[in-house]
Amino acid sequence: MPGRWSHLRGHLLVACPETNLDPLEQLHPVRCLVPAARPGVVFVSRQSRGRWRWEAVAVPRAQRPVPWHRTVRRFVVEADEAEVEVARRLSESAPATYASLDLEARGQAEVAHGSPTPDRAIRAPEARAEDFHTQPAFARVGLLDYERAAYRPRGEGVTVVILDSGPGLGADGLPRLQPGCVDVYVQWPHHVPEAFPVWSPLPEPAGQGCGLEERWRPQAWSPLLATEEQMREYRAYHGAMVASLVRRVAPGARLVLVALLNRELATATYELADALRWAYELTAAGLRHPDTGAPLLSRPLVYNLSLGVDRSQPETVQSCALLAVVDELARQRALLVCAAGNLSEGRPENCLEPAAYGHFGDTLASQTQVVPVAATSAAQPDRYAWFSNEAHFGAPGEDLLLDCGAVVAGSRYVRWSGCSFAAGLVTGVVAVLLSTGMPPELVKARLWEQALRPSRWDGVHAVRL
Repeated sequence: MPGRWSHLRGHLLVACPETNLDPLEQLHPVRCLVPAARPGVVFVSRQSRGRWRWEAVAVPRAQRPVPWHRTVRRFVVEADEAEVEVARRLSESAPATYASLDLEARGQAEVAHGSPTPDRAIRAPEARAEDFHTQPAFARVGLLDYERAAYRPRGEGVTVVILDSGPGLGADGLPRLQPGCVDVYVQWPHHVPEAFPVWSPLPEPAGQGCGLEERWRPQAWSPLLATEEQMREYRAYHGAMVASLVRRVAPGARLVLVALLNRELATATYELADALRWAYELTAAGLRHPDTGAPLLSRPLVYNLSLGVDRSQPETVQSCALLAVVDELARQRALLVCAAGNLSEGRPENCLEPAAYGHFGDTLASQTQVVPVAATSAAQPDRYAWFSNEAHFGAPGEDLLLDCGAVVAGSRYVRWSGCSFAAGLVTGVVAVLLSTGMPPELVKARLWEQALRPSRWDGVHAVRL
């Protein structure tokens, strides 16, 4: 993972009423880009005669358009001046207009406890399905005890949308992921290329640093440490790994994996914002399962966002346009479970966006509907993992055994760490709570009530079923 955050040079992301688009283009040195095409087909897991297979289903037009208050567009700056200054003028020129840099959004699973580098996973060729299902992480969220209960909702009637990476389509035009791992697979049509030359590093804030050395962490070596080429493959299956955790906790939920991130676990904020809105609009599109006739996407809707955009200070929102999109989704009663980030290295940092919207309460709706999730330590379940940013809630995120959904680098299972996987566990718990009939507005309060309280002042509230 690159050390510094970046933005798309010359691009801005703007959220505003539709009527503001033309005046912005006429009065400022910017040009609005035509919205890119969205997915025209999704792949549905079907089971016939005891075997799973993928089937392509065309996406119809929305029958009842969602009444968004703001449209979201990407603009190109046509003047020779700093993008951030143009964004400031756009935001000030018209009411209800929010402009920001088109920032890089990154997946948050790039650490492995004890590994010689902070960006390698450890292969687990000897692991089996039983090892995955009974690992300590599930016991720590209370799943193994919960499964013994006579009455146990399992996420029925809830749709979980995972915006993450995906392995792509094979030569047969079908997903490389084994059918049945998720209910719906969506290949997002626009992937930001790896090492895209238009990426430009964000400038470092002035006056940072005091000369003290960072903490040094001992590192171990393993013969099963993944190579960089293997890591590219594992990153492609990162979304499937998150889905495996959600499926284990909430097996009755409908899982939709939108393959949005590239093989470096990165995308642009515009693509993230557009995918968020597209998934919500699809709940009104009349898209139905070819076997049961049930809606493929329905409400209540939970997003799993195991990714983030840099946020340096509690009072500073880096991506105002993304906040506007999240706020509207929250007002529509969608829940967003977001990874806090892996940037701490022993000194807890602020949440990344959009997790920060729920942690710091940037809007009333996001404070209620956005669930920020940190990773907890494998040794002490009420303490932050050494790499985890701060958040209201925590879940196991260190040394988890993960299911890739296919054989990757000679093994279906891998050990990896990160807030990505902690968020996946909490997403499963949220789906279970919603399947009891609980209103979405009360879920975050219930998570807090049921959480394991930390034993020390520097601990974190660990989510439990």
